[in-house]
Amino acid sequence: MVKELQKQLGHKQILKDISFQAVTGDLLVITGPNGAGKTTLLRILAGLLPKSGGEVLWNGAELALDHGRVGYISHQPMLYANLTVQENLRFFGEMYGTMGAERVQELLELVGLWLYRLEMVSVLSRGMQQRLAIARALMADPTLILYDEPFTSLDADGREILRQVFEQHRDRSIQLAITHEPQHFAGLTYRHLGLDGGRVVERGYTHA
Repeated sequence: MVKELQKQLGHKQILKDISFQAVTGDLLVITGPNGAGKTTLLRILAGLLPKSGGEVLWNGAELALDHGRVGYISHQPMLYANLTVQENLRFFGEMYGTMGAERVQELLELVGLWLYRLEMVSVLSRGMQQRLAIARALMADPTLILYDEPFTSLDADGREILRQVFEQHRDRSIQLAITHEPQHFAGLTYRHLGLDGGRVVERGYTHA
């Protein structure tokens, strides 16, 4: 639950009393113009940015990492360019405590990168880096998955892989995505929220 969430930077109020609820199985898609505060909201939910007021609750208590693993997929891949594809996942798996050779292979096969596992991230295309970023976020086996413009740089195959991720993780996580490309969510069931002027507006459900 997000309750009366606020974020102020200097004299500018970025988020104004944002409130909404979500449960396991929900896919929330948030749209809005540039500068509406979409990324700010996501970074607060990910624990990367402090809020100025309000509450972010998980099962009635203030959200913290021990309430469930958080996966964060940004429009920037947040990978180590000097490591191989496989080494990146191993590193994050060790950090999350979910390291395992089978898990690494499972995720690389999911995003279509198993054959590239020994390649350095620095030589991958931007779209392939985004695929690896999806695998990185899933390495934690998250119960809350946050997507910041996740379709960025993905080709048609990559977009289909991401749509499969949405569906495969629906029954065991809350998923929240911000986007300016809602057309890529066509065919998926999701709840649409609009963010404008620092406030959120419910726009109903879109069904597959």
